[in-house]
Parts: sequence; structure tokens; C-alpha cells
Amino acid sequence: MNDDKLNLASADTLRNLVYNELIKVGVREDIVKPVAEGLIWTSLRGIDSHGIRLLPHYLEAVKGGRLNPNPKMLFKRTANATGILDADHTFGHAAGVEGMRHAIELARESGIGAVSVHNSSHCGALSFFGHAAAEADMIGMAFTHATARVKSPGASRAFFGNNPLCLVAPMLNEDPFSFDIATSAITFNAVKAAAIANKSLPVGLVADANGVETTDPKKAEQLLPIGDYKGFGLSMIVDILCAVLSGMPSGNNVSKMYGDPLNKKRELGQFYCAINIGAFRELNKFKFEIKELADRARNEPATNPEIRRVMVPGDPEKACLKKRLNNGIPIPPEINLSMIKQTNIYNK
Repeated sequence: MNDDKLNLASADTLRNLVYNELIKVGVREDIVKPVAEGLIWTSLRGIDSHGIRLLPHYLEAVKGGRLNPNPKMLFKRTANATGILDADHTFGHAAGVEGMRHAIELARESGIGAVSVHNSSHCGALSFFGHAAAEADMIGMAFTHATARVKSPGASRAFFGNNPLCLVAPMLNEDPFSFDIATSAITFNAVKAAAIANKSLPVGLVADANGVETTDPKKAEQLLPIGDYKGFGLSMIVDILCAVLSGMPSGNNVSKMYGDPLNKKRELGQFYCAINIGAFRELNKFKFEIKELADRARNEPATNPEIRRVMVPGDPEKACLKKRLNNGIPIPPEINLSMIKQTNIYNK
């Protein structure tokens, strides 16, 4: 998203917008907070497909009955380092915060903690939850499955979702290392955003309903997996962790974020894991060495440094965070400007 050509609003303004709009439709305050934080956290880092633009969809999902605004989430410890969380069909952001919180508590006691979440919903960017572990001086891992959108190699249609996976680790004197990817080169939310903006897509990203590649986001029905069978295999691994392990629907039985009636529950599963670094080695040495590793990678000779410098995962998001904290977050077309007080908006 080109920040220079859009209306901008401060993070506080948009956070208040999310809070107020969710409260209006009856979402409980303790559920609102992680959703608001998750959406703004994501938008600040330039992950616009999973940021503030999703607010209208979530509001309609609450009104339609898909999302439970007043859940009774239930956690059950199943072993020394494991547990399961029933999210009671509420926002995935709230379930993810709760799931990772329990994983961190388990890791403090046992060195590692893993939590399987069921009856959840769309949870946004997984790095939001991974960072919570990093803030507790742990390595955080997060996984979620998604609507079947990834074209199966050799097939004409999709079977698995572009199931995201993430690892976040603390670094010395720098925000955490953060690797958060889907198993396709583009998310379907990003495809939707391109369609709304009437922008064509690069070659090699999407296919139509018949499995034929296209650059028209309005015709896109399938996403192409990264690395062909490798991305497809990663999607299956994530589905095993998030669907088979949690007892939720898997593969092409996963519900649709868009297309299914908004009174239909998503029944998504997620998997969260925290690793207590101190249980393996001295914490500051780990932080120093991962920082040194990242800097060595960054200092590799660039083929064209004027166009593209060498970066490690998370670097673009860190640069975007700094910029948007200073200048504001672009207001996507899905957000009606009338919802925001004009005095809180400034043009670039």
C-alpha cells in the first residue's frame, strides 16, 4: 500500500475506532482489546491485508452470528507442557492471545509450552502472538489453517489453505526476529485488496476457478503454492497441527472466510508454542548471537544496493512500523472516512 497517496490516521485514532465499533455491536471489552491491538499492530507493520481493513468484515460477522461476542473460553491442561483451549467461536485474536499466554506459562514451568486451540476464527497476523512470547524472552511459534485456496500441484482446484506459520525470537538491542509467512506468495486478503483497488497482480501468484493462471484479482479463486509441492506440503503440515490435532475440519472442509453465510461458525484450529530460551542456554548470549547472525546476513554484498538491500525476515515490517508511527496508518477503502472524525485525519 502506497502511504503517500492515501488518507492517514494515527494508530490511536484507529485503535479507538475499532474499540468503539466493536463495543457498539456488543463485543465484550476483554475481547475487544486483543482484537483492536492485533489489527493496529498489524497495520503499523504494513501487513495491510490482515489489518484495519478487516474491521467491517468482523462487524458483519458479529451481527450475523459467526463470531461470539461474549465467549466462555475454556483452557484445560493436558500434560506438563501442553494444553487445549476451547475458544467458543470468538475472535481468533482473543483466542490467540489467550492460547499464547497459556503456552508461555507452561514454558516457564516446563521449558516449553504448546497449546492447541479449537472452535476459533480468523486470527490475523500470527507474528502478533509470536511477539508476545519474545517479550517474555521466549521463542514463539504460531500456526493456523485457512480456507482451501492453494492450488494442488497437478490438480485443477485447491485443497489446502495457504496455511500460515510463524517463528519470532528476541534479539539484543533490536525488535525481535520475526518470520511470518503463508504457503502462497500472496494472501487471499491481499488479492481482495487488489481487486478493490482495481490493480492487476504479478504473474505466478493466482489462478482462476479452473486452475488457469491469471493476473486479474477479480478472477482469482486459487493461490499458487510457494515452491510448488514444497508449499503444498507445508500447508499439509500446518493442517495436521491445527485441524487434525485440534479436531477441527481439515483440507477442503475448512469453512470459508468469504462466501459462507455469516451465521456459519468458522470452526478453525490454531497451534501456539513457546520455548523458554533460558532452559537451553544463557538468554543474553542467545539474544546477542541471533542479532550477530542477522547483521552478518544483512552485510552480505548486495547485487544492486541502490534498489534492494539485503534484509532478514521482519526488516520490512520494522521499517514500516517506524514510518507509520511517525506519519500515520493509511486508511484502506474498506473503512468509511465518515467513521473517523475529520480532525484526526491528515492528508499526505
